[in-house]
This record gives sequence, structure tokens and C-alpha cells, in this order.
Amino acid sequence: MNGMQNESAPNFDIRRYVGILHKRRYLALAVALVVVSLFTWGSFLWPKTYEASSTVFVEKSSIMNPLIQGAGVSGNVAERVKNLRDRMTSMNIIERVVKKLDLNVKSKSDEQSDALVEGIQRKVEVTVKGERNKETDLFIISYSGKDPKTVRDIVNTLVSEYIEESLGFKRDDAYGAYEFIDSQLQEYKKQLEGSDKAIREFREKHPQMVPQSENTVLTRIESFQTAKIESEIRLKELARKRDNLQKQLSGEKELTVAIVTREGSPDARLNHLNNQLMFLTTKYTENYPEVLKVKSEIEELKKQMAQATGALRENIGAETSTLNPIYQQLREELARTDTEIESLRARQTELERQQGVATSALRRMPKEQEEWSKLQRDRTALQRTYDDLLQKLEQARVSKNLEIADKGTTFKIVDPAILPRLPVKPNRVQMIFLGILLGVAAGIGAAIGLDSLGHSFKDEDALAGGLNLPVLASIPRIVTEEDVLSEAKLDRKAFMAAAVYLLLIGIVLVEEVLYRYMGIELVKF
Repeated sequence: MNGMQNESAPNFDIRRYVGILHKRRYLALAVALVVVSLFTWGSFLWPKTYEASSTVFVEKSSIMNPLIQGAGVSGNVAERVKNLRDRMTSMNIIERVVKKLDLNVKSKSDEQSDALVEGIQRKVEVTVKGERNKETDLFIISYSGKDPKTVRDIVNTLVSEYIEESLGFKRDDAYGAYEFIDSQLQEYKKQLEGSDKAIREFREKHPQMVPQSENTVLTRIESFQTAKIESEIRLKELARKRDNLQKQLSGEKELTVAIVTREGSPDARLNHLNNQLMFLTTKYTENYPEVLKVKSEIEELKKQMAQATGALRENIGAETSTLNPIYQQLREELARTDTEIESLRARQTELERQQGVATSALRRMPKEQEEWSKLQRDRTALQRTYDDLLQKLEQARVSKNLEIADKGTTFKIVDPAILPRLPVKPNRVQMIFLGILLGVAAGIGAAIGLDSLGHSFKDEDALAGGLNLPVLASIPRIVTEEDVLSEAKLDRKAFMAAAVYLLLIGIVLVEEVLYRYMGIELVKF
């Protein structure tokens, strides 16, 4: 790497280039002065362009959008700037500005008027000032032209016309929003009433279904089935009981012979125990404890009566015919059993009917439930929209009242356009500095470039390398003292003239700096 750098280093000889510049110094000086002159005096010949701007405080969103869409969310900055510029440069507003400022007095045809309007539209610029605020933005409206007063008047008139038109649109939006929401509210009210009517008719048509679920109906069917099984079991029990009662009733007589005895006699006691035993056997089995107890008492009483003396027999009275109480009890019990059987059969029939109704409802339930869910869903959606529109109607009413009272204005001119003091184009200070830099570069480039384009050999080495022949001798240029004095005199004249010319340009540059950045005007150009 170092070797390569050492080999390439001799190719660049600063003394050689300095020699070239000295040799062609008049060319380099002339080119540099020409370039500086073009930029300097060209900045005075360039037509002046003035620019005026105004800062406007504009609401982020209109009344209509948040009321209709439900959220005051607008597009990004680029979209909002584009929308604002499109509205501000609309043909209607620009034509009113032109007419108000009498800008079309020189227009002799409609084509010239249209060209004037289009020219203003192209030159209007809209930008955002600073960072975005959550609710509002500051917009800068600018316009450039040749006449500073016209530029200022166009910006101020354009902003005022836009604000006036926007307020009119905003007022129309407030009224239009209220009327639109009110019409939509009435429409949804009718739909909501229709939905309520459909739900009411559905409930009347399907009273057993609404608002049951499939699990509820299944539970009812299972309860009906359980009750049926219990009824069947009870019917079988009552049927067996009825058969037993009929058998017992067939073995009893309706009338029986009773012996009238004095109260407390063994016969009366025996008769009472027999009646009690007959009654217990109609209800219980032979091994029931109470039945066994009564039988034991009867046996004991019979033994006592067999051993009794004649005195006891004297207490026995005469026989009499009377109703058999056992027979009567059995008949009553049989009648109650028959009544319970009939009641259970009727209950079983009703359970079967109710189960059939529930089963039929269960089969129809998917379709009816789907229809019911749709009715409920539609009604809920309509109610939600209706409530939302009702709330927005109140907001629209407030907005309309604000517009009526002229308190809904959200436009404010923060900084109106003022008469521009300096043109934005051309910037003479920048152009003169640029001309000086480019002039120096152009002069050096012209001298070195012209020297590189020459076909003559510059020294002995170049001659030897170009012809591949050794140089035997060289004749140096003979410069006399007179030539040196003549060349020095010419240099003084040339550089003195260049210095005076550059001094003039420097004075112009200083005047422009003082005027542009300090407001001090020495010479009016």
C-alpha cells in the first residue's frame, strides 16, 4: 500500500499547478470575474418575488362528522392540509378574491381571467405550523407574487373569504345535521315500534315457548315422566287394595245379630275387640304388631268367659238385629279407594297431555327459538341505534343553537399577512457568495483544463517520454529585464482593475447584508 502511494505521489506536483495558474493567470482571473459578475448582476436582473403569509387557527373537525360518524377523528396531517388547500383554492373563493381586489381589470377575455385564477391557485401554499394539537391546528396560508402589496392583499382577502364561507358551511352543517338526525330518529322509532309489535305477536302465538329454553322444557318433560311413573305405581297399589276390600266385603253381612248387654260386660268387650280386629285387617297384614296385640286380647278374653260363673251369664241381654259396622267401614274404604283411583287416572291423562305438549314444543323450539333470537337481536340493535341517535340529536340541537347565537365560531386569524419588505427570490447575498465561490473554482478549472487540452510538450521529461528518444539539449526561454518590467506592469493593471471591480461587488454585498439582515438601506437598487 505504501509503495503504491509512493508511486502515485509524484503524479501530483503542486508546484506544477501553481506554475500553470501563474502562466494562465489572466484566463483564470477573467473566468472568475465573469462568473462572479453573472451571479452578482444577474441577482439584480432576476425578477423579484415577494411572499406574504397568514396564520389561521382552524378547528380540527366539522360539526357533521362527529355527529354522524360518532367520533371526531379526521385524517392525517397531509390529508387535512390537502383538504384545506382544496377548499381555500376553490374556483368560487379565488374568483371572489379577484373580483374584490380588481385583479382582472387588465383581463380582456375569459381565457385571461381563467389563467389569472389558475395562476393564483398554483401559488397558494398551505402548511402546518408547529406540532399538532389534539383538537385544533395552526395553518399557514402563503402566496408569492411580484407586487408586495398585491401579495399581502390576496392572502388576507383569501383567508377572510375562506373563513366566511366555512362559517356558512358550518352553519349549514349544523342545521343539516339536526334535520338529518331527526329524520333518522323518526325512522328508527317506527322500526322500533314495528319490532315491539312483532315480539308481542310472537309471544301471543307461542305463549308456551317464550321465554323458555330447551333445558327448561326437557326438565318439564322429565318431571312429567316421573309423575306418570309414580301415578302408575300408585294405581297398581290402589288396585290391589280395592281387590282386597272387595274380597273382605263379600265375606261380611250387611246386618248382624247383636246381644244387648250392660255396659262393661265381657261380651261387649269381646264385640269391641272383634270389630277393632276386622278394621285393622283391612289396612294391615296378619303380622302387624297391633293386629297381633288385638288377637291376643281376644284369646285371653275368650278364656276368661269360658271359666265365668252363671252370675256373669245373667248380665247377657237379648239378641237384636243391627247394621254390621265392619261392612259399613269396608264399603266406605272401598268408595274412597275408587275415588282415588279415578283421580289418579285423570291426573295420569293430564300428565300425558302436558308431556305431549312439551314434547311438541321441544320439536318446534329450534325454529321458534331462532326466530325469537332474531327478533330480540333486531330489537336490541334498533334500541341501541335509537338511543345513540337521540343523544346525537341533543348534541346537534346545542350546535344549532350555538350557530344561531353566532357562538360556534372556531376560526381565528392569529397572524394576518403584512407587507413583505424583502423578496424571497432572489436572495442576492446568497447568490453573490455563491458566485464568488464558483468564480474561483471556475477560474482555476479553466486554467488547468486549458493547459491539459494543449498538445505541446511541457518539459524535457514529457518530450522524452512521448517520443521515446533521449533529449540531447534544451534551449531555455530568454527573458530580458524589459520583458519582466512590461509583464509586471501588465499584472499591476490587471489585478488593480480586478481589485476595484471586486471592491464594487463587495460594497454591493455589504449593502445587501445590511439591508436584508439589519434593515439598513444605504443605496436603493
